[in-house]
Amino acid sequence: MHTRYFWKCPVVLLLLSHTVHGQEPPREIAITMGDYHYAPDVIEMDRGQTVILHLSNTDGITPHNFTLVDASAGLDVDTDIGAGTPVRISLTPQRPGTWTWYCNKKLPFMKSHRDRGMQGTLVVR
Repeated sequence: MHTRYFWKCPVVLLLLSHTVHGQEPPREIAITMGDYHYAPDVIEMDRGQTVILHLSNTDGITPHNFTLVDASAGLDVDTDIGAGTPVRISLTPQRPGTWTWYCNKKLPFMKSHRDRGMQGTLVVR
């Protein structure tokens, strides 16, 4: 009786379908940003692997951004992240390589956030 219920459980079927088809659920990575830095500032992944990034801005007032664009690699992210408003994005790079992501914010007459060191590296194997 318990065995029949076990196979009807949606969670078990979902896990079995991922195992049977050789698919793994997307990897999830939390990235915090603030005070002109990202943490972590390096992400390594495999070509074709999907990664879900959870981006959050820890600065109280300063707006930040996450920009990572290379159309030939399937990377097209340019999103603002306000303080206290987390953003979730998905990446699935289509070719190996190394790319730099950065914050594109800049106040007039001051260095850009990127020039102040606010950047990170995506390494795709």
